[in-house]
Amino acid sequence: MPALAPATIAGLAKASGVDVASIRFYERLSLLPKPRRRVGGKASYHREHLQALAFIRRALELGFSLEAIGELLGLHGGLRTCSDINRIAKLHLAEVRQRLAGLARIESALAPLVEACPKNGGVQDCPLIMALSQPA
Repeated sequence: MPALAPATIAGLAKASGVDVASIRFYERLSLLPKPRRRVGGKASYHREHLQALAFIRRALELGFSLEAIGELLGLHGGLRTCSDINRIAKLHLAEVRQRLAGLARIESALAPLVEACPKNGGVQDCPLIMALSQPA
């Protein structure tokens, strides 16, 4: 990770690839440490801010919610142990697997309908429209 000299929020945004609005949002949620203040009251962002943004981005890429990210960061009180982190990750993994199973059910129902489409004729002959029109 590149070194970050004291930077403005725009400099932090450029260095992290996270837009200014998201940085401010993460600050409001306390996911990002408050910036230090320079003489004159201007905000000054440092390496810990860049590291926190990298953590947030990666956690979001893995599908963690902002609430879960807060839990991973230990923002909701209590001691944070590896066991705590594992519990949060296991819950998230179970949710991911549940969504995947749901998507697999959708795929297995939809694929035959797409394959059965004659790709010509009227809407009344469309297998998808006919299947969707049937009572559940």
